[in-house]
Amino acid sequence: MPPSSAVPPLNLAQARAEAKAQLLLRLRARGIADLSLLRALEGAPRENFVGPAYLDLALRDVAVPLPCGQTMESPSELAQMLAALAPKPDSRILEIGGGSGYSAMALSLLGREVVSVDCFEQLVRDARSRLERLGARNVALVWADGFEISPSLGLFDRILVHGALDEVPPNIAGALAEGGVLVAPRRAARDSACELIRYTRPSGEGLRAQTQGPWRAQNLLRGLFAAD
Repeated sequence: MPPSSAVPPLNLAQARAEAKAQLLLRLRARGIADLSLLRALEGAPRENFVGPAYLDLALRDVAVPLPCGQTMESPSELAQMLAALAPKPDSRILEIGGGSGYSAMALSLLGREVVSVDCFEQLVRDARSRLERLGARNVALVWADGFEISPSLGLFDRILVHGALDEVPPNIAGALAEGGVLVAPRRAARDSACELIRYTRPSGEGLRAQTQGPWRAQNLLRGLFAAD
Protein backbone atom coordinates (compact mmCIF):
# COMPACT_ATOMS: atom_id res chain seq x y z
CA MET A 1 0.00 0.00 0.00
CA PRO A 2 1.45 3.43 -0.94
CA PRO A 3 2.21 5.75 1.94
CA SER A 4 -0.61 8.06 2.95
CA SER A 5 -0.33 11.67 1.81
CA ALA A 6 -2.34 12.89 4.80
CA VAL A 7 -0.64 15.42 7.05
CA PRO A 8 0.12 13.81 10.44
CA PRO A 9 -1.68 15.35 13.42
CA LEU A 10 0.22 17.84 15.53
CA ASN A 11 1.24 16.66 18.96
CA LEU A 12 -0.51 18.33 21.87
CA ALA A 13 2.45 20.51 22.90
CA GLN A 14 2.92 21.80 19.36
CA ALA A 15 -0.80 22.49 18.98
CA ARG A 16 -0.83 24.47 22.22
CA ALA A 17 2.26 26.45 21.21
CA GLU A 18 0.68 27.40 17.89
CA ALA A 19 -2.64 28.31 19.54
CA LYS A 20 -0.80 30.52 22.05
CA ALA A 21 1.14 32.28 19.28
CA GLN A 22 -2.08 32.91 17.36
CA LEU A 23 -3.73 34.28 20.51
CA LEU A 24 -0.88 36.75 21.10
CA LEU A 25 -1.12 37.88 17.47
CA ARG A 26 -4.85 38.48 17.90
CA LEU A 27 -4.21 40.55 21.03
CA ARG A 28 -1.72 42.68 19.10
CA ALA A 29 -4.29 43.08 16.33
CA ARG A 30 -6.74 44.39 18.94
CA GLY A 31 -4.32 47.15 19.87
CA ILE A 32 -2.63 45.50 22.86
CA ALA A 33 0.98 46.47 22.16
CA ASP A 34 2.52 46.72 25.66
CA LEU A 35 5.26 44.10 25.62
CA SER A 36 5.32 43.67 29.41
CA LEU A 37 1.57 43.03 29.39
CA LEU A 38 1.85 40.51 26.54
CA ARG A 39 4.70 38.75 28.33
CA ALA A 40 2.63 38.59 31.52
CA LEU A 41 -0.27 36.97 29.68
CA GLU A 42 2.14 34.55 28.03
CA GLY A 43 3.60 33.78 31.46
CA ALA A 44 0.13 32.93 32.81
CA PRO A 45 -0.64 29.68 30.95
CA ARG A 46 -4.44 29.80 30.75
CA GLU A 47 -4.76 26.05 30.24
CA ASN A 48 -3.65 25.64 33.87
CA PHE A 49 -6.62 27.65 35.14
CA VAL A 50 -9.57 25.83 33.55
CA GLY A 51 -11.24 22.51 34.22
CA PRO A 52 -10.49 19.46 32.04
CA ALA A 53 -13.78 19.90 30.16
CA TYR A 54 -12.67 23.34 28.92
CA LEU A 55 -9.06 22.71 27.89
CA ASP A 56 -9.97 23.17 24.24
CA LEU A 57 -11.23 26.70 25.04
CA ALA A 58 -8.25 27.73 27.14
CA LEU A 59 -6.22 29.18 24.28
CA ARG A 60 -9.12 30.65 22.39
CA ASP A 61 -10.18 34.26 22.85
CA VAL A 62 -13.43 33.38 24.60
CA ALA A 63 -14.79 33.46 28.15
CA VAL A 64 -14.70 30.14 30.00
CA PRO A 65 -17.12 28.87 32.68
CA LEU A 66 -15.78 28.41 36.20
CA PRO A 67 -17.23 26.56 39.19
CA CYS A 68 -19.71 28.39 41.45
CA GLY A 69 -21.46 29.92 38.45
CA GLN A 70 -18.59 32.29 37.71
CA THR A 71 -16.82 33.08 34.44
CA MET A 72 -13.22 33.72 33.41
CA GLU A 73 -12.87 36.66 31.01
CA SER A 74 -11.48 36.13 27.55
CA PRO A 75 -7.75 36.92 27.19
CA SER A 76 -8.52 40.06 25.17
CA GLU A 77 -10.91 41.31 27.88
CA LEU A 78 -8.31 40.72 30.58
CA ALA A 79 -5.69 42.43 28.43
CA GLN A 80 -7.92 45.50 28.08
CA MET A 81 -8.45 45.62 31.85
CA LEU A 82 -4.72 45.30 32.52
CA ALA A 83 -3.92 47.98 29.95
CA ALA A 84 -6.33 50.37 31.68
CA LEU A 85 -4.90 49.43 35.10
CA ALA A 86 -1.32 50.07 33.91
CA PRO A 87 0.46 48.46 36.88
CA LYS A 88 4.11 49.29 37.49
CA PRO A 89 6.84 46.94 38.74
CA ASP A 90 6.60 48.47 42.24
CA SER A 91 2.77 48.49 42.37
CA ARG A 92 0.89 46.93 45.24
CA ILE A 93 -2.25 45.48 43.62
CA LEU A 94 -5.64 44.46 45.01
CA GLU A 95 -7.78 42.17 42.87
CA ILE A 96 -11.46 41.64 43.74
CA GLY A 97 -13.17 38.63 42.22
CA GLY A 98 -10.02 36.60 41.56
CA GLY A 99 -11.83 33.49 40.28
CA SER A 100 -9.49 30.87 38.91
CA GLY A 101 -6.27 32.74 39.70
CA TYR A 102 -5.51 33.38 36.01
CA SER A 103 -5.52 37.16 36.26
CA ALA A 104 -3.69 37.08 39.62
CA MET A 105 -0.88 35.15 37.92
CA ALA A 106 -0.63 37.78 35.18
CA LEU A 107 -0.73 40.58 37.77
CA SER A 108 2.05 38.89 39.76
CA LEU A 109 4.32 39.33 36.72
CA LEU A 110 3.44 43.01 36.39
CA GLY A 111 3.53 44.29 39.98
CA ARG A 112 5.41 43.91 43.25
CA GLU A 113 2.65 42.38 45.38
CA VAL A 114 -0.86 41.08 44.66
CA VAL A 115 -3.70 40.49 47.13
CA SER A 116 -6.48 38.59 45.37
CA VAL A 117 -9.88 38.36 47.07
CA ASP A 118 -12.82 36.13 46.19
CA CYS A 119 -16.06 35.39 48.02
CA PHE A 120 -16.09 31.69 47.03
CA GLU A 121 -13.96 29.56 49.33
CA GLN A 122 -13.63 26.79 46.75
CA LEU A 123 -12.32 29.15 44.08
CA VAL A 124 -9.76 30.55 46.52
CA ARG A 125 -8.56 27.06 47.47
CA ASP A 126 -8.24 25.98 43.83
CA ALA A 127 -6.51 29.20 42.77
CA ARG A 128 -4.05 28.95 45.67
CA SER A 129 -3.10 25.43 44.62
CA ARG A 130 -2.57 26.47 40.99
CA LEU A 131 -0.44 29.49 41.85
CA GLU A 132 1.70 27.48 44.23
CA ARG A 133 2.36 24.93 41.47
CA LEU A 134 3.31 27.74 39.07
CA GLY A 135 5.66 29.33 41.60
CA ALA A 136 3.88 32.66 42.12
CA ARG A 137 5.45 33.92 45.36
CA ASN A 138 4.11 37.47 45.50
CA VAL A 139 0.38 36.65 45.55
CA ALA A 140 -1.83 36.28 48.64
CA LEU A 141 -5.25 34.70 48.01
CA VAL A 142 -7.91 35.69 50.52
CA TRP A 143 -11.43 34.34 51.05
CA ALA A 144 -13.35 37.54 51.75
CA ASP A 145 -16.33 39.65 50.72
CA GLY A 146 -15.15 42.12 48.09
CA PHE A 147 -17.55 44.75 49.45
CA GLU A 148 -15.92 44.53 52.88
CA ILE A 149 -12.24 45.17 52.20
CA SER A 150 -10.55 45.39 55.59
CA PRO A 151 -8.43 48.49 56.33
CA SER A 152 -5.90 46.04 57.79
CA LEU A 153 -4.93 45.13 54.21
CA GLY A 154 -3.49 48.61 53.80
CA LEU A 155 -3.48 50.85 50.73
CA PHE A 156 -3.00 49.75 47.13
CA ASP A 157 -1.54 51.48 44.09
CA ARG A 158 -3.82 49.55 41.77
CA ILE A 159 -7.22 47.90 42.28
CA LEU A 160 -8.86 45.62 39.70
CA VAL A 161 -12.51 44.62 40.19
CA HIS A 162 -13.92 41.85 38.00
CA GLY A 163 -17.61 42.21 38.94
CA ALA A 164 -19.92 45.05 37.94
CA LEU A 165 -20.70 47.76 40.50
CA ASP A 166 -23.41 50.40 40.64
CA GLU A 167 -20.88 52.68 42.32
CA VAL A 168 -17.55 52.17 44.03
CA PRO A 169 -18.21 51.19 47.68
CA PRO A 170 -16.41 53.22 50.37
CA ASN A 171 -14.36 50.22 51.54
CA ILE A 172 -12.94 49.71 48.04
CA ALA A 173 -12.44 53.41 47.31
CA GLY A 174 -10.76 53.81 50.69
CA ALA A 175 -8.20 51.13 49.83
CA LEU A 176 -6.87 53.12 46.85
CA ALA A 177 -3.76 55.16 47.56
CA GLU A 178 -3.31 58.71 46.29
CA GLY A 179 -2.11 58.64 42.71
CA GLY A 180 -3.61 55.16 42.31
CA VAL A 181 -5.78 53.60 39.61
CA LEU A 182 -8.93 51.51 40.04
CA VAL A 183 -10.50 49.64 37.11
CA ALA A 184 -14.00 48.18 37.41
CA PRO A 185 -17.12 47.57 35.31
CA ARG A 186 -19.94 49.97 36.22
CA ARG A 187 -23.63 49.41 35.62
CA ALA A 188 -25.63 52.61 35.11
CA ALA A 189 -28.85 50.99 36.35
CA ARG A 190 -29.86 47.57 37.60
CA ASP A 191 -29.64 44.98 34.79
CA SER A 192 -28.48 47.64 32.31
CA ALA A 193 -25.42 47.40 30.10
CA CYS A 194 -21.97 47.92 31.64
CA GLU A 195 -19.09 50.23 30.90
CA LEU A 196 -15.52 49.62 31.92
CA ILE A 197 -14.40 52.55 34.06
CA ARG A 198 -10.88 53.69 34.90
CA TYR A 199 -10.87 55.63 38.16
CA THR A 200 -7.91 57.70 39.29
CA ARG A 201 -7.20 59.39 42.61
CA PRO A 202 -5.11 62.55 42.11
CA SER A 203 -3.32 63.78 45.19
CA GLY A 204 -5.75 65.37 47.64
CA GLU A 205 -8.83 64.63 45.54
CA GLY A 206 -11.61 62.06 45.24
CA LEU A 207 -12.05 59.54 42.45
CA ARG A 208 -12.16 60.69 38.84
CA ALA A 209 -13.89 58.40 36.35
CA GLN A 210 -13.07 57.86 32.69
CA THR A 211 -15.01 55.38 30.57
CA GLN A 212 -13.10 52.77 28.59
CA GLY A 213 -16.12 51.68 26.55
CA PRO A 214 -18.93 49.07 26.72
CA TRP A 215 -18.29 45.97 28.79
CA ARG A 216 -19.79 42.64 29.80
CA ALA A 217 -19.63 41.49 33.41
CA GLN A 218 -21.56 39.68 36.09
CA ASN A 219 -22.48 41.73 39.14
CA LEU A 220 -19.99 41.63 42.00
CA LEU A 221 -21.53 39.38 44.65
CA ARG A 222 -21.95 40.29 48.31
CA GLY A 223 -21.34 37.86 51.14
CA LEU A 224 -19.24 34.74 51.67
CA PHE A 225 -19.84 31.33 50.12
CA ALA A 226 -18.28 28.36 51.92
CA ALA A 227 -17.05 25.26 50.09
CA ASP A 228 -19.27 22.18 50.35
